[in-house]
Amino acid sequence: MLNTPSLNVVNSSKFSQGFVKPLYDSYCFSNIPHTVEFLLTGKGQSALPPDVFGNLPTQYDKVILFFVDAFGWRFFERYTEKYQFLKIILENGVVSKLTSQFPSTTAAHVTCMHTGLDVAQSGVYEWNYYEPLIDEMISPLLFSYAGDKERDTLQRCPVPAAAFYPRYTLYPALKAQGITAYVFQSAAYTPSTYSDIIYRGATVIPFKTLSEALALLSEMLLAEKVAPAYYFLYFDRIDAYGHVYGPNAKQFEEAVDLFLTRMEQFFYKPLHGKVGHTLFIMTADHGQIEVDPRTTFYLNLHAPGTERLLRTNQKGKLLVPAGSARDMFLYVKEECLGEALASLQKQLAGRAEVYQTQDLLAQQRQKRWRYPYLCYHYRIFGFLLNTTGPTWAALFCFSLVFLGGLVALRLSKS
Repeated sequence: MLNTPSLNVVNSSKFSQGFVKPLYDSYCFSNIPHTVEFLLTGKGQSALPPDVFGNLPTQYDKVILFFVDAFGWRFFERYTEKYQFLKIILENGVVSKLTSQFPSTTAAHVTCMHTGLDVAQSGVYEWNYYEPLIDEMISPLLFSYAGDKERDTLQRCPVPAAAFYPRYTLYPALKAQGITAYVFQSAAYTPSTYSDIIYRGATVIPFKTLSEALALLSEMLLAEKVAPAYYFLYFDRIDAYGHVYGPNAKQFEEAVDLFLTRMEQFFYKPLHGKVGHTLFIMTADHGQIEVDPRTTFYLNLHAPGTERLLRTNQKGKLLVPAGSARDMFLYVKEECLGEALASLQKQLAGRAEVYQTQDLLAQQRQKRWRYPYLCYHYRIFGFLLNTTGPTWAALFCFSLVFLGGLVALRLSKS
C-alpha cells in the first residue's frame, strides 16, 4: 500500500526554489530510531505518524531494519515494476515517503540511526567539518583529519576518541529494556573507531558479501528464541557505485539488481511466515542525481577573493572544505559576513543558494527539532551553500538529493 498522506505532506514541504524542507516533527528519517523502540517496547507512542504502518500491528517481538544507502524515493519509483521484492512490499506492506534530515548525508543519518539523535543533537552533520576540540578539519566517520586517505589518523591527537562523538547511543537504552540488538555492516570498515563508540551496546557482525549477511541473518532469525530483538543491516554498494559511475550507469543498475534479487531469494522467501511476530523496515538516507563534471564551479578557482574571507585555524590553515558538494559549509570571518554573502550570492546566482547558517536554524524551530547542542553551533558557524555540484577543487563529486522513504512489511503470518 502506498501511504498517500505521506506523499502529499512531503511534496508540500518546500523551501526556496525547489528544495525540500525536512519535516522533523512528522515524516522524517530522524524519527525512525525511536519508532523502532516503540515497536519493540509498546511504551509511549510512535515518533513517526501512525499511518506509516497502515493496518499493520504496532508492536513486535522482532524488528529488522535495512538501511540501503542512496536508495531514495527516486529509485523506489524507478524499480518497483521491475523487481518482485518491491512489488511484494507495495502489495503487502506500507510504503511511505519521508524527508531526509538536512544535510542529507550518510554521516548525519548513520549517526542518527545508531544514537536516536537528530543531526542538531549529535553534531555529526557531514563528511568533513571543523572540530573545535582540536582546531582542525576532520572526517568523523573515518576518524581522520580531513583529506587523509587512511582511517584513524586522529589517533595521533591527545583528545580521546569518545570526545568526538555523541555520548548517548540507542543500544544501551534498548538493552536496559531487555532488547537485544545486532548490527550487520561491511567488514571493509568494521570494526572501526566510529563503530566501536557509536554501536556500543549492540552485537556487531561484519560481513563480506550481502549473500553472506542475509544467510547469517536468516539463520539467526529462524533459530533465535529470545525476544524482543532488533536487527540492523547497512548496505553501501548502491551509494558507492552511484558516486563512482552515476545513477544511470550499468554498474549502478547491477548494484541495484544484486540487492533486490538477493533480498527476494535469500531474505523474503526463506523467512516469510516463519519468524513469528516480526516487522521488516527498509529505508534510505538520500538518493542520487546526475552530475556533469564539465560544469563544475570551484570556489577557489572561479570565485577569486573567496579565500581571504574565510577563517583559519591557529596554524593559519584555511578551514576548508567543510560539508560536501551537495551542501558546502564555509567558515567565514565574522567581519566579512556581509561582504561574503553579497559576493557569493552574486557569483553563484543560478548555481547555488547561499545562506547564513543562523538564518536556517531560525527556520527550524519545530516541535521535535530540539535546540542544537553547542558542538553543532561551533561546527557550522558561517555560511551554507546548497548546490548541485562540486564547489571546491579538492571536494567529492556528490549531488544534491533530499528524499528518502520507509517501507514496512510484516514477515509473520497474518
